[in-house]
Amino acid sequence: MSPTSLPASAARVVEAAAGHGLTLAVAEFPDGTRTAEDAAAAVGCAVDQIVKSMIFAADDEIVLALTSGAHQVDPEALARLAGAGRCG
Repeated sequence: MSPTSLPASAARVVEAAAGHGLTLAVAEFPDGTRTAEDAAAAVGCAVDQIVKSMIFAADDEIVLALTSGAHQVDPEALARLAGAGRCG
C-alpha cells in the first residue's frame, strides 16, 4: 500500500519512518483488528507474536506501553518504571 492510498495519520507514520531510513509495510484489514487475538488471526500468527500498544496517563505525562499480545500491562509497575505516582 503506497503512502498516498493510506489514511493521513498512517501516511505520516510511514513518512516519518522513511525519514529515519526505515521502510514500513502497512496493511489494512476490512474486518478490523481491535484485539490481539483478531490481529493474530488476520495475519496467521500466534497471539504472543503480536505487539499491543497502549497509552496510559502517568501523572501529567503520556506513556506508550508496548507488550506481547499474550500479556497485560500492570499499571502499578508501569507507574514505577515511568517514575510516576500512578498510571491509568
